[in-house]
Amino acid sequence: MRLCADCRSQFRLLGNEAICPRCGYAPMPTDCENCRRHPPPAALRSLRSAAWFEGPLRRALHHLKYQRDILLGDTLAEWLCDLYYREGLAADLIVPVPLSPQRLRERGYNQADLLARPLAEWAGVPYAPGALLRSRHTLSQVGLSADERRQNVAGAFVADRRLVAGRQVVVVDDVCTTGATLAACAEALHAAGAAKVWGLTLARAL
Repeated sequence: MRLCADCRSQFRLLGNEAICPRCGYAPMPTDCENCRRHPPPAALRSLRSAAWFEGPLRRALHHLKYQRDILLGDTLAEWLCDLYYREGLAADLIVPVPLSPQRLRERGYNQADLLARPLAEWAGVPYAPGALLRSRHTLSQVGLSADERRQNVAGAFVADRRLVAGRQVVVVDDVCTTGATLAACAEALHAAGAAKVWGLTLARAL
């Protein structure tokens, strides 16, 4: 799949709307309903997404994730790089949300890795995919409710203290739906001594 200029222009970016400083959801009312319904864990300092998960971006991510169109990773990571600098982040490490060994064998690659690796290169930040691992296989989050998503990934990640202790870490994923996966990653990193954890995703589900 090729992303032409017209497709790119249709990405509805999240930079021009009022955004909750914690969960990154927009548009934000005076009191963020999303945070009331699903309070972000203290371990996750903030969560930001580049654009809404719709239209050409949704199709592009499906090609990246399910149709082995891995060359899209570098192209799509450009929006993550813009987001990283716009938010003024200064990470010590960038890590992708890991797949379980079983899911990695089935797919052959980790789509979060294809976005996080070029982001780390462009930002000049060490890339550490081994800093965060899945400690158990989980069900696909697709089709699960918010509560089911949180239960599905609870305790599913473990971080390497030798790599993350005292570090400021950015965790990267392709899509944020409820934030449950990134929250579980942040809790594992925090438990291993990470100083701060931010979540960055390319897309945010409506």
